[in-house]
Amino acid sequence: MEIVITVVTYVLFFALGSVIGSFLNVVAYRVPIKESLIKGRSHCTTCGKQILNRDLIPVFSWIFLRGKCRFCKNKISPRYMIVELISGLSYLAAYAILGFSLKLAFAAVLFPVLIVLSLWDIDRQEIPYTCSIIIGVLGIISLVISIFTADMPWYEHLIGAAIVAVPFAILAFLGAMGGGDVQLMAAAGLLLGWSIVPAALIGILLGAVGGIIVKVVTKNNVICFGPYLSVGIAVGYLFGSQIISAYLGLMG
Repeated sequence: MEIVITVVTYVLFFALGSVIGSFLNVVAYRVPIKESLIKGRSHCTTCGKQILNRDLIPVFSWIFLRGKCRFCKNKISPRYMIVELISGLSYLAAYAILGFSLKLAFAAVLFPVLIVLSLWDIDRQEIPYTCSIIIGVLGIISLVISIFTADMPWYEHLIGAAIVAVPFAILAFLGAMGGGDVQLMAAAGLLLGWSIVPAALIGILLGAVGGIIVKVVTKNNVICFGPYLSVGIAVGYLFGSQIISAYLGLMG
């Protein structure tokens, strides 16, 4: 019985994440064109017809429709399904690793924000200030909570923000990164504390490798660091303390 409950809970968290991912797709599409997020049903961007309810099931509807609109048969970008899948898996991973906890509640806000800013950076080559502000607010709330708990000393939140803001500001000054990247990492440092160190290293490494691949394949010299930094932040949030402990163990 316990196994059944565990499996059902995992499925529910994946379903919740994928539904949120579906909404994130709407946000990424409608906000830039100033279209309401509340009014208006989801519709095909080619023929304009409303999408049927049975075609709104995250991940699976795209697969069942074979990536095509039911009406005009035009291709639907796999990005929609990928975003839903990533969002679902992020919620599943967060629950599997963190369990029912305050950190899980923070992750439920953090991960969608990271996905939105990644999509925005890919489309517009900029990181929205709103996303960095939300992460910063999470950091401030976490700092205040840490004053009354033993989870992390409150000053480590400030150290996390400072220790990553300075080097990233230097990189931005040299033209290697944008100002949005600096603000994002400073806000994430406020939330993660020392865990921002492995998060930043992972993000930079992925950005370097990904940038080389993109340049070779597309001949495009523009590197969007937002998605890579977001992956680093997510990994740092879930595994940062373990990574640091493992590194210190090797050094000792």
